[in-house]
Amino acid sequence: MTEALSKYKFRKLSTEAFKNGLRLHFDSILLFNNKSFPSAFQLSVLAMEEFSKSKWVEHYYWSSITNNGFPDKKFEQKWLNLLYIHPKKQQAFFSFGEMWDYSPKFVDFVNEKKLESKKQHATYVGLDKVKSKVDVTSRISVPTRIKEKDAKQIISMINDYLKEIYRLKEIQESYFDIEDKDDIMTKELMDKLCKWKYKSVIKSNRWFDEWNKKFRKRAAANKSA
Repeated sequence: MTEALSKYKFRKLSTEAFKNGLRLHFDSILLFNNKSFPSAFQLSVLAMEEFSKSKWVEHYYWSSITNNGFPDKKFEQKWLNLLYIHPKKQQAFFSFGEMWDYSPKFVDFVNEKKLESKKQHATYVGLDKVKSKVDVTSRISVPTRIKEKDAKQIISMINDYLKEIYRLKEIQESYFDIEDKDDIMTKELMDKLCKWKYKSVIKSNRWFDEWNKKFRKRAAANKSA
């Protein structure tokens, strides 16, 4: 009989996926700095998937313990299997309302599985597939077609995402619903993130500035009350 995943393993899975995402992110920067752009792009998308997995597991865990408890084992197995489907993890990166903060064009690109296709092209030499058949008339794909701008775009998006988490944690004193993940977001990590000199154009910072202004206004009102 299949056992349900324990609460400890939920927390551990989310935390370790986040740590692994960081490892992949900084490895992608090393490859970028050494002009291995296809590999840098591939690892950056993998980092995105790990951060997405971490967020998804945390959301499932926290929603379960704060609402009506964990679903039955059959549902849990079905949900856990989604964590092995790469396009699903890429799509989940923009879940929980965050898709509205990103470029609609880029979100559509991810939802249409084109990011997954591009990741595959950054990894393998091959031909395109149409459904289950190999298109023998298609152009041979080679990873070297992935250029500097491609890698820079994804790395910058991930780097800005992590810096934003740190900034929010500093304001709120915590960010995650799993304490171990908050402990990862140190000043040393932020200093390391700040060494990446490029900025993402995929996401707007306007929402953060508006939220920060409202938060400080409420905090000042509560203090004077």
